[in-house]
Amino acid sequence: MATAPELERASQPTVLVLDDEKNIRRSIEIALAPEGLHVIAAHDPAAALRVLHERIVDLLILDIRLGEIDGLAFFRKMQLDGFTLPVIFISGNATLTEAAQAVKIGAFDFLEKPFSAERIVVAVRRCLELSTIKERLRLIEARHPSMEIVGDSPAIRRVIADALKVAGTHANVLITGESGTGKELVANTIHAHSERREGPFVKVNCSAIPESLLETALFGNESGAFAGASANRRGLFETAHRGVIFLDEVADLPLAAQAKILRVVQSGELQKVGSEKTIKVDVRVMSGTHKDLKRCVAEGRFREDLYYRLNVVPIRVPSLRERPEDIPLLAQVFARRLCEKNNIREKPIDEEVLAELKRYDWPGNVRELQNVIERVIIMSGANISTLDLPEEILSGGDEDNASGRETGSPLRAFRDAAERDFILATLKRHNGNISQTAVELGVGRTYLHRRLHVLKISKKEWLT
Repeated sequence: MATAPELERASQPTVLVLDDEKNIRRSIEIALAPEGLHVIAAHDPAAALRVLHERIVDLLILDIRLGEIDGLAFFRKMQLDGFTLPVIFISGNATLTEAAQAVKIGAFDFLEKPFSAERIVVAVRRCLELSTIKERLRLIEARHPSMEIVGDSPAIRRVIADALKVAGTHANVLITGESGTGKELVANTIHAHSERREGPFVKVNCSAIPESLLETALFGNESGAFAGASANRRGLFETAHRGVIFLDEVADLPLAAQAKILRVVQSGELQKVGSEKTIKVDVRVMSGTHKDLKRCVAEGRFREDLYYRLNVVPIRVPSLRERPEDIPLLAQVFARRLCEKNNIREKPIDEEVLAELKRYDWPGNVRELQNVIERVIIMSGANISTLDLPEEILSGGDEDNASGRETGSPLRAFRDAAERDFILATLKRHNGNISQTAVELGVGRTYLHRRLHVLKISKKEWLT
């Protein structure tokens, strides 16, 4: 097989159509031409293989019955030869077994002849969009193999750039952002690209350790220091020697513990509980909080001197609401990982689902998105549709969310009212025909039914 540098790439996406019926090849070419795609037609497998060896093809539309030749066998041969491009199978007389086989061996979609121009355009568009997302993910992972931060928006790019910039230094870092935005991932990224990457990365949830146990947990204790202390114990700062300690929810530290942490940060020295001996430690301190630490200082709940020691380099992680363009990529990444984790075959996500995910406010941020994707991965069928989404996502999060923050807003109310009027006017224009309305709006029937329910548009409204 020709190597990538030898292949010719068209300026626009290239679609190869392999079908032994001339009329089918021509109808697909006509349907896809307005989409700005470069379409190449082949009447037999030999011609198709020549194209694959001569240029980069982004998508193959393949007839499952090529005269006496089996399209499934051709697809398997392609895979063995190293061609990994996505495939949409088409057929006029395939059995259900053949259709199931096609999907099982990796086909993106299966269309029965005759199909409308709109159906082939939607399938091709969805397939190319998914391929683009996967390619972007591959490039991100290739550039940063140890990085778990996913996204390509300007906001998250700045975070990644700042993390990589500070990674090469020994400076302490304060990472701020709402709960669930991925502050620990940023700390992990900095550690993974630093000179300390071979050393330990110790995470401390400062809000989860009872105050009575905090000093022992952080600094350790000598045998007999208190009732029940039957042995010497290393603290978390000592465990992090020559590595990093990440103080998550640092704003929740009691003032007494703050004073002792300040000493370690300033001098690199600590004393175990019950010991007079000083221990030297070499630890880089990173901290995370969803609270306004400067306000905590002003209110006397956080030491000002410790604040300035920890806040040498500040990095703010944006909320998911601030980078909605990353949601489709994040959803695809989570779906792939969670399918693997749960031993489930990878499932495609409908375009309407991604649109709904982008509309939602995500008060729980990336963590909430991951939980929703895991839920629908487990509970959905062969693909993920809007029918699988939780009601709070489809309703736009207008009810109070789990954290008690009301997500409704004048902007949302205006947007929903405008959408309601637009859908209703389109329905009236088509005399209530759901299919025709969905086509004009550029959405699926299922999605439209969901929006009618969410926006409370009753049948009698479009019939009046």
